[in-house]
Amino acid sequence: MNSNEKGPKDKQKIIPFPFLKDRLMELGLEHLHHHRYTEAVNLLRQANEMDPSNQEISTAYLLALYENGDYEEAKELCLKLLNQGIGDYFEINDVYIMILIQMGDHHAVVHTIKALIDEKEVPFDKLDHYEKLLQFSQTRMDNPFESRKRVDHEPLFSSNDMKENMFKIAQLANQNIYPYIDELLEHLQNEREHPFIQTMILNVLREHHFNRQVMVKKFHYDGEVSPDQIEPVFETPFYLELTNFLKEKIEHENPTLFSQMKEILDRHFFLLYPFELSPKNKELWAAALYGYVGKLYGDNIDIDKIATKFETDAESLAKSIDFIERLEEISLPIL
Repeated sequence: MNSNEKGPKDKQKIIPFPFLKDRLMELGLEHLHHHRYTEAVNLLRQANEMDPSNQEISTAYLLALYENGDYEEAKELCLKLLNQGIGDYFEINDVYIMILIQMGDHHAVVHTIKALIDEKEVPFDKLDHYEKLLQFSQTRMDNPFESRKRVDHEPLFSSNDMKENMFKIAQLANQNIYPYIDELLEHLQNEREHPFIQTMILNVLREHHFNRQVMVKKFHYDGEVSPDQIEPVFETPFYLELTNFLKEKIEHENPTLFSQMKEILDRHFFLLYPFELSPKNKELWAAALYGYVGKLYGDNIDIDKIATKFETDAESLAKSIDFIERLEEISLPIL
């Protein structure tokens, strides 16, 4: 036989595509990130079949199934992962409970949460979350027809009255949010929604320890955040850094001016949340607030002089003052 010819055994050899599992995982996560859930499910299912014990793949596959509305299959996967100890125990349980709620199986929700609480291993920061879910499902069990009628036929935002919508969002702090999740997430992605309302929605999601990535679009910003991972609006490192800088620079020489600047700063951070003033330069934004308040009093501000006072550059300062003026044009609700 010619040395270049291949025998029967050689012809039967199959060389697998190198790193196929990793590539399937990578593509699946990309589709999941861009909300192409059917494609994500197909790719992550293949990766999961190749390595069913891989925690990262299994968790991503589970989330794709859930987002795609494949609740029965997602439920089975949850039980498998929990039984085999694959993935974060409470993260998988959170998804499992959300699936049960979507399926309307409130008896199973109550049973699951009571078992978790009875185990006395629930993290303290999740206990309130589970108790609210328990109360929600117990209420649905007691009066299933009325609860379904309310959820299916009465959206959270049934009017364009901003005060009414604010009141409804505030009420969600003490209610279960899952029947309204799709509507809440839709408003976070709606660039035409008032940024004040969007921040209120994010705060409610954060208080409920909502741990899925959500897309937020406001002003010229857009990005995904996990509400349970973001700091409260007035506890972010840059907010604290900028506020402390203003106190050191302004409060001692002019307490009234500091108070006015701080009020504007708080308002703008609330409107921008979860995004922040950019770039994160405390000297620049302190100077911009200083210049803006000066303009409010009718002063002919000297950009170069203010830039020197706060050790920043005049061109960036002028742009930052313009941005503050645009933020101030947004009408805020009067309660």
